Amino acid sequence: MAEASLATIEREAPLALEPPAIGIVMPLGSQQGGAEALLQHFLRHGDHSYKYVCAFLEDGPLVAEVRELGYDTTIFPTTHLSHLGNYLKTLRSLRRWIKVKKLHMVVSWMPKAHMYVSPVALLLPVRAVWFQHGVPHKHPIDRLITLLPADGVLCCSETSKRGQDQMFPVRPSHVCYPGVALSAGEAQSKDEARESLGLPKTTPIIGMVARLEHWKGAHIFVDAAAQILKHYPEATLFIVGGKHALDVAYSENLYAMVQKMNYGERLILAGQRPMTEVPLWQAAADVIVHPVVGVEPFGMSVVEAMGQGKVVVASDLGGPAEVIENGVSGILIRGGDPGLLASTVIQLLEDPSRRVAIEKQAALRAQRFSVDAFAERFNEVMSKLLVA
Repeated sequence: MAEASLATIEREAPLALEPPAIGIVMPLGSQQGGAEALLQHFLRHGDHSYKYVCAFLEDGPLVAEVRELGYDTTIFPTTHLSHLGNYLKTLRSLRRWIKVKKLHMVVSWMPKAHMYVSPVALLLPVRAVWFQHGVPHKHPIDRLITLLPADGVLCCSETSKRGQDQMFPVRPSHVCYPGVALSAGEAQSKDEARESLGLPKTTPIIGMVARLEHWKGAHIFVDAAAQILKHYPEATLFIVGGKHALDVAYSENLYAMVQKMNYGERLILAGQRPMTEVPLWQAAADVIVHPVVGVEPFGMSVVEAMGQGKVVVASDLGGPAEVIENGVSGILIRGGDPGLLASTVIQLLEDPSRRVAIEKQAALRAQRFSVDAFAERFNEVMSKLLVA
């Protein structure tokens, strides 16, 4: 009798419903910039409202990492978009993947992926959205991507959204600020970080973290270095970031500029460093600069430094102006002015009490842009788009 009752209960008990499945398509297989780092942070977070499965359009270390995290991961190797045969083959593979995984939505993590996902989604009962990590400038690629049907566009900032909303046709857009891994509780102290990197412990250190592209403004920092070192000849300056494939000449010119100005060991061009090492450089600094001369879509390195409790001096162009409360949690200045950058850094070095006050507020402000906060925002947007 008891067994019969138990069997009846088991038959009548409602089955636990699986959360909707959402596919993420990433065109790159290795970590090259902020978009890839954001995906890594998001997938490591693990606490999601939906079931996420991943597809990559090339193999690489990022693929292996995502698999190790336990995500269902597929690779659809692609060649150049002009290779029609491969393009059509990839479309067929994506279509089969969407159907087999029973996906409710597919998120193209970078615009290129949407060139594959959108045509497939048109013929299937699945929603397609893409992530705009930049600020559109009506470039032919921006125009093309926007022309492709989409149920929504995720924008990394209000600046990004304003640019996207000026594109034709206007697609539904949603601000979804990225999140960074804030390791304040685990971060090494300034002295420990300097010892690990072999940097001086008692002299001022000013740093910059950015890939070497012209618009990132490393040349502005290099130019400002002369004035900073005139006031603090014992100071150390560094730039962490490697050359960019689309702007190789810039990095060559920057290295030549540093050599010509004869800074010697006072200015360190550290090159591309592992993601795990970058926080050490930030922790070692007294001040971090972000002197972009173009419009910064968001500025993950800005938030990372703020999360370390650092004063960031950034150009008031784009994302940093949305993140930093000027004079409270950081300093915003006019971009493209080496003299203004140098004088602002010198003023901060000469006023430790002001620097400490800003450092405290910077760490608090950064919490709004943590991985936890991003995951919450991302899942909220997914919920809106799934029922729209």
